[in-house]
Amino acid sequence: MKVIDNIHLVEIEFVNVYLIVRDNRVILIDSGLHGYVDKIAGYIESLGLSPDSLKSVIITHYHFDHTGGLRELVDRFNVTVYSHRDEKELIEEESGVEVDEVLVDGDQIYGLTVIHTPGHTPGHICLLDQDTKALFIGDLVYEENGVLYEIPRKYSRDPIGNRESIKKLLAYDFKHILPSHGKPIMDNGYEKLRELVSKLFGGT
Repeated sequence: MKVIDNIHLVEIEFVNVYLIVRDNRVILIDSGLHGYVDKIAGYIESLGLSPDSLKSVIITHYHFDHTGGLRELVDRFNVTVYSHRDEKELIEEESGVEVDEVLVDGDQIYGLTVIHTPGHTPGHICLLDQDTKALFIGDLVYEENGVLYEIPRKYSRDPIGNRESIKKLLAYDFKHILPSHGKPIMDNGYEKLRELVSKLFGGT
């Protein structure tokens, strides 16, 4: 499903996987679960591109629903794998795949700004697409019925840190929120996140 401009959503079990197309090159945000590489390849073909145009995968964090398909993608397409440096070892332990390039807060890659948002996991990242003002928010929050919620505290290594990372995002200029769980929030993503921050911090 096309989300906006060159950004697409491939809906697989439990999690959203996003594709970005730049100059006939495909960048994947997270790999999704094991067993869905054919669906991802088929979607790329539906765009009139060869699946071999998939060259890079940026991992938001190490959890299995975000890295379970990584081995298949690397074996089939020889993609370059990126993650935050604090997530590298966790991803390699979870997936058995080596992270090729590490990222840090503020890095720019494929027109995306890397935002380190620890809490859910130590090296969780969000990615801000400068062209569309779309924010790939990973598991920092989830969407349900048009409302954003923080990930349940029991699923985060550092729940307080996760809340601080949510608040940190208000310093950035974005319009759309593309969550890993739930539907994208278009046009008023900043306002929806600000509402959540107000709830979490008592009107802050």
